[in-house]
Amino acid sequence: MLFWVIYDISDDRLRLKVSEKCKDYGLKRLQKSAFFGDMSKNSAETLAVEVEKILSDEKNTEEDCVFLLPMCKSCISKKITIGRGFDEEQFMDKFYTFFR
Repeated sequence: MLFWVIYDISDDRLRLKVSEKCKDYGLKRLQKSAFFGDMSKNSAETLAVEVEKILSDEKNTEEDCVFLLPMCKSCISKKITIGRGFDEEQFMDKFYTFFR
């Protein structure tokens, strides 16, 4: 299943921990605070628990948020891009298996 992980975390150190955790699960960074990739529902739930622990172990994180958003494979072709896009050919090459 495809997942987006999108976050708004104010502390640099915590943001780095969350981004490293996303990479540990094989997710690829698409923007500074947005990762995308293929993982099972169980893996997504485990990632959510681990990220929640990272944030809950710290003080002053009540304004921080992390979203794990599932996306069906057919929905990605219906995307709408506003503003600066991305190199779709490179994106499709990099994530070819996610879309086929």
